[in-house]
Amino acid sequence: MRKLLALLITLALVFPLILAAQALVSVNSFILDRNFYIQALDSDQVYESLLSDSMLNATLGVYLPLPSDADLSKVEAVVKSVITRDYLKDQVGIFVNGLFDYLQGKTDKFAPVLNLVPVKEALTSEKQDDLLAAIAAIIPVCEPGQMPGIDTENQNACKPEGVSDVVLVEGYLKLVFPLVLAQVPDEVPIGEKWDEIRSARNWGPFASGMALPASLMLVSVFLAFVAASFWYIATLIADDSWRVRLLWLGWTLMIPSALIFLVGLAVTADIPNYWVNLGLDRASFNGILFGPGLRESLRAVLRGSFSRVASSFMMVGGISGAVGLGLIFWGLATPRKS
Repeated sequence: MRKLLALLITLALVFPLILAAQALVSVNSFILDRNFYIQALDSDQVYESLLSDSMLNATLGVYLPLPSDADLSKVEAVVKSVITRDYLKDQVGIFVNGLFDYLQGKTDKFAPVLNLVPVKEALTSEKQDDLLAAIAAIIPVCEPGQMPGIDTENQNACKPEGVSDVVLVEGYLKLVFPLVLAQVPDEVPIGEKWDEIRSARNWGPFASGMALPASLMLVSVFLAFVAASFWYIATLIADDSWRVRLLWLGWTLMIPSALIFLVGLAVTADIPNYWVNLGLDRASFNGILFGPGLRESLRAVLRGSFSRVASSFMMVGGISGAVGLGLIFWGLATPRKS
């Protein structure tokens, strides 16, 4: 009867609590690590997606007063040479560090922005001649009756017939380009809706030391304590001899630890890829499905993080399993009651 009661407690409370505690400890090892997110976002596919032809074409079309059917490939090549991977990595680092500083209560506001000052400085210095030559080459010749020049209001531009691109650059574009570039803001907000979300959910500023990461760690410790308590209580109920109790402690720890370890192995296999692909293919923002470029970027970020996630689960499962195995051997080495 005692063993049956202990088994019921183990199945109903001990196993779920140990699994939850081990899973939370595994998650905490990477979810609270700033470098985990920075490294996950630092991938070739993310970089290529952000600087894809479609993305740059749409962005340049907003600020350059050129016809919608203009070939911007040469301009895009110059921009790609300025927006380097190191620059994007720095911007990702600023965003992630700002978010973690807010979550940890170090700052009372999270207002992420994309700093365009280094890009603008490069385009007005060492890359200016290349950029203006590319722009001059794609500015169409004026139609009969059309006034030569750049009309930023109507997104239109043309050059006089017979004027060479060199003359156009030196005599006109170098004078106008600073005015056009001045319309591009130094900083672009990338979290405009953050304050709306925080206000709608009544999120106040986090107090230093009592922020989200500290709360997660506190929950992990509390859950581990509750799991250990029921684990030990069920063991005391199971039998009077310490040989049986040690064996009970070992096996009731080994089983959930093996499951956590198998979760880590499953993450390294192709099992999560199916669900990732299924979720991304159906993902949308305000009813608009994600484009192929964005889906590939998110897929690359998730796949790049799988190894860290898997190693965390396998480490927790392996250490816990080793402790359980030690308890089993200890129980086997303990003499039976005479």
